[in-house]
Amino acid sequence: MTQKAVIVQELRSAKQGHVRWVRYASALIEGMDMLKEHVPVLGTDCKFGKWYYGPGQGLKSLPSYQKIEQPHLDLHDTYMQIFKLLFKNEDDAKAGFFAKLLGRKKNQEADLNTARSLFKELEHTSTIILAHLERLETEVLALEEEDVTRLYYVSA
Repeated sequence: MTQKAVIVQELRSAKQGHVRWVRYASALIEGMDMLKEHVPVLGTDCKFGKWYYGPGQGLKSLPSYQKIEQPHLDLHDTYMQIFKLLFKNEDDAKAGFFAKLLGRKKNQEADLNTARSLFKELEHTSTIILAHLERLETEVLALEEEDVTRLYYVSA
């Protein structure tokens, strides 16, 4: 396998990790149990972020690569907002029975609606990231093999 093919394979794997992570956000809103590794993390800790801030740094001179960072960080910020909205009342277990009965349901529904709105924002940001990733893959494929080797392995 050529080095260019290895890079494209790593890029596609990172992209799949991103898509999977967005699905976790959707599952979170729908009330599914989340594994610890699927809760909000910093943009540097997700599978995509580990590639982007790790081996992917070798591609930082390519225009599409440079356009990914801010949307990726924005995506994680939005996910964290969703997570905090949905789980802010977890510590209310000590609240009295009547306080729970009277106030929580209405607040939970409002929080869920806000979380769904935020998820639309997250999906939009994800679409931007995926478009940049498609362009990045095209840029990598257009490079000569020796340029790929120089960029990806020497710069990283």
